[in-house]
Amino acid sequence: MATKSIKSATHNCQLSKTGSTTSLSWFAATTLLGAFLVFQVQPVISKCVLPWFGGTPAVWTTCMLFFQVLLFTGYLYAHLLRTLFRPLLQGCIHLVLLGIAALSLPIEPSNVWKPTGTESPTLHLLWMLSVHVGLPYFVLSSTGPLVQAWLSYRDNSDRVYRLYALSNAGSLAALLSYPFIVDPLLSVSNQSLIWSLLFCLFVLIQGVIAIGLFRMPDQTDSPPDMMARENPVTNDDFASWKMKLSWIALPALASLMLLVVTNHICQNVAVIPFLWVLPLSLYLMSFIICFDSPQWYKPKWTAALTLAGVCIIPLLETLPGHLQLITEVSCYLLVLLGVCLLCHGEVARLKPNSSQLTQYYMLLSAGGAIGGFIVAVLCPLFLTTYFELPLSLAIVTGMAFLTFFACRSWKHPDYDWSVANRLKYPAMLLIASPMIAMSLASEGQSIASERNFFGVLQVLKDENGLRLIHGSTIHGMQLSNERSSEPTTYYGKTSGVGLVLESMQEKNDELNIGVVGLGCGVLATYGRPTDHMQMIEINPAVIEIANTHFSFLSDSKARITTHTGDGRLILERMSDEQFDILVLDAFSSDAIPAHLLTREAFQLYKKRLRKEGVLAVHLSNNHLDLVPLVHRLSQDSKLKSKVIRSSADQTLGTHAATWAVIMVQDHPLWHSETLRHAQEPKKNELTSAPLWTDQRHNLVSVLKLW
Repeated sequence: MATKSIKSATHNCQLSKTGSTTSLSWFAATTLLGAFLVFQVQPVISKCVLPWFGGTPAVWTTCMLFFQVLLFTGYLYAHLLRTLFRPLLQGCIHLVLLGIAALSLPIEPSNVWKPTGTESPTLHLLWMLSVHVGLPYFVLSSTGPLVQAWLSYRDNSDRVYRLYALSNAGSLAALLSYPFIVDPLLSVSNQSLIWSLLFCLFVLIQGVIAIGLFRMPDQTDSPPDMMARENPVTNDDFASWKMKLSWIALPALASLMLLVVTNHICQNVAVIPFLWVLPLSLYLMSFIICFDSPQWYKPKWTAALTLAGVCIIPLLETLPGHLQLITEVSCYLLVLLGVCLLCHGEVARLKPNSSQLTQYYMLLSAGGAIGGFIVAVLCPLFLTTYFELPLSLAIVTGMAFLTFFACRSWKHPDYDWSVANRLKYPAMLLIASPMIAMSLASEGQSIASERNFFGVLQVLKDENGLRLIHGSTIHGMQLSNERSSEPTTYYGKTSGVGLVLESMQEKNDELNIGVVGLGCGVLATYGRPTDHMQMIEINPAVIEIANTHFSFLSDSKARITTHTGDGRLILERMSDEQFDILVLDAFSSDAIPAHLLTREAFQLYKKRLRKEGVLAVHLSNNHLDLVPLVHRLSQDSKLKSKVIRSSADQTLGTHAATWAVIMVQDHPLWHSETLRHAQEPKKNELTSAPLWTDQRHNLVSVLKLW
């Protein structure tokens, strides 16, 4: 029996030597391309469906949850395939699955999947993703552990784990290339087409590896010493449930912190386009660092930097405004990187030998899915604020504190956990401090808070009145006492929309006014008894808050009708409506619904306007210059456009605002005194402006360059 084992081991060594260069190149190519496609499909499919859900960032969060769960199922499939079947059958089964997945292409969903506004957006989105991208992504998600498991038949040393670092490098390349290369150069349909073609190439490459399994002998006779590796943790440790629990809990914490920090800095700190790329890039980099080489993992240094970032966060309120933003973003990203390095570093340090590789990756992916499920599903269901942020920071603070004192070396992960046990009470105090500090910071002003798929809405009260806040964006304000019926924020009487409404009311006894984007209902103050104002709002919580905490809608003299759903989809269904004025007010934040600013959208607006109707578009934005884009779209639609800029007035509660006024060329309003200060488009604005379509639109083309 010993002779048979030795022969088997010798045969395996010969297999690893013969054709090793070719074999490794195929394994590396499959890993890189598979990881690239895994992370490229997420923004591609998100771009396809984003317009149907109002352009909300929650689409990205829900998609990430879907892909994390599917990643776990792919890892589970890889584990079961490796565990239950001989190499020959593994190759046959996976070849069949690859072929079926290729037949399910392309991934772009058809228009029949457009939501009506009455269904649950989360469930509808998850079901649509399952139908269109579920099987290809399932196959791709199994690539990492499956390819490493197949490589372990030839090389069962620690080197197989370096393919995991390689796969994360491919994921990082896909993540960084999409917003700056793929999206600007390719239409939505072409993105889907090219991704599908690359997937077919992937099928061919991985098919070669799968076919190579046909010549692979059964590995069950390999002697124990061939499966051994140098690791301070013994195989008995891996059999314990505590070890396997750590493979789940640590990735879950890292995944949870990724989504929590991304939500916070993108919605509450700086609503800057592509800022979400930074947290995800750091998350992937931590995998690359920790799995490429154990010597890169320095837990004591990492814990110290993490604690430094957490300690600075409560002091940010004392900084000047221009320093506070960049410092806060930097601190949260530092904390995120530290947490990911600690979690993934420990997971990499405790990795098993290659015989348990697929189970290890399965549990690791389960942890990632659990973290995503908590943030994307449980928190919106049970919390009305982003309380998961201070709670996560509390857990991270305690973990970093104990790790710092338990680790005895600045160079190696050498622990004495008895030290951590003696410091448990100071650790508990540190764990409580972030929650106390952040709860005190937000205390006093908030009188209401609602959370759903579209984010957190807060009603804040101060000496001037009430404000509706979504993240860091103000969606309207109502002054207190006798001034409560005055239009405020971006809708004052000197603003573009205020001038247009009053001018049109002077010439028309009754108006049919459409408004995309309700806010707290400030525009309702302009309504007359003869006017009909139809408010379109995608977020039902906004409608509820506008009716409950603000009186603009109830005090309005006009007849008010509210519609729930995406503005463009609602307008498409209003085939019999003709508006005198159509107001688009959905672009004040930087997670803008780009599908409302395309050539096809403007053709729809033109159909919904009367011959002498007016389109007013709110273009105030901190980071996006939308004025040239709207001028170009207006010109393309054979309409004339001008821009009205108004200044802020604190006594009236108004903000500086930019509005585009768009009408037919010979509209009498162009010659009125009202628009004498309106600015016509400059020649360079029209020549250099982008022309967005449903197939081609990206935020890079409208970014402000300061």
